[in-house]
Amino acid sequence: MWIKLILAALLGLSLATALRFEPTRGRTPLGAQRRGASDRPRLKLMTWNVGYAALEDDTRAHTEDLLAVAETISQRDPDAVALQELTGPEQLKFLLAHLGGRYRGHVGRLNGGDRVEAVLVKDRGARFASVPTTRADAASAIFRAGTGEQAREVVFVSAHADAFSAVRRRRYTEEVVEWAAARSGRGSVVLIAGDFNFELSSANETNLYTDNLKHDSEAYNSLLKYFRDLGRDAGDTAINERRIDYIFGSPETGLLVRAEVLRGAAVGRMDHWPLVVEIEL
Repeated sequence: MWIKLILAALLGLSLATALRFEPTRGRTPLGAQRRGASDRPRLKLMTWNVGYAALEDDTRAHTEDLLAVAETISQRDPDAVALQELTGPEQLKFLLAHLGGRYRGHVGRLNGGDRVEAVLVKDRGARFASVPTTRADAASAIFRAGTGEQAREVVFVSAHADAFSAVRRRRYTEEVVEWAAARSGRGSVVLIAGDFNFELSSANETNLYTDNLKHDSEAYNSLLKYFRDLGRDAGDTAINERRIDYIFGSPETGLLVRAEVLRGAAVGRMDHWPLVVEIEL
């Protein structure tokens, strides 16, 4: 009996000594990044097609839904937002007003279409431009992220490729890539965000008797030639298990901190969810 008590005491003493010199450490899941003490600037980006599903009478953004869009943006507090399928400048003004003046914005030219892309940024000194394409022009913003020696120039593009023609998607993508890659070569951090409607899996093809997969794969690869797919691991961004919304970043983008899809954010008959990416420049 005494021997058992002595052995138990020795075991307890050894455990206490081990805990004294080797305290329990928090465990980080494989692939997760610890938030370090880096002072490098961080940038949070959002892209969201706020239009309706194809079966609706009007698939463009509905003004009554923009209050919920403004609420989601306010809650997530991104530094820059790319929106697709606004009806025009009036909806952008409505949205900016309900964001309390914390953002400035710009829409691309219609080019005979009935919907536009928009960019919203917090930087009061941002410059805006339309990106010429054969479709409605993409919208872009140029702004500064960070301060002092850490400050970087950022070029942010909101794009929306054709939903019904892979040939037109490819042409549009090549036009946007050409414009954006030229800016990347000047040392700026270039980011392209939007709904590209790529059909990169035969399981998602809407018509098996087309070359959609070929054209979309080549369009996607033209982006990957210059940019990283930052939302690759975030999952589906639209109904029917489709990942068709993307944020691409140039090699200067830096560390990807997180990427997530906000699947509870859609309202009304929206068929897309916002994609949010945070990077360290």
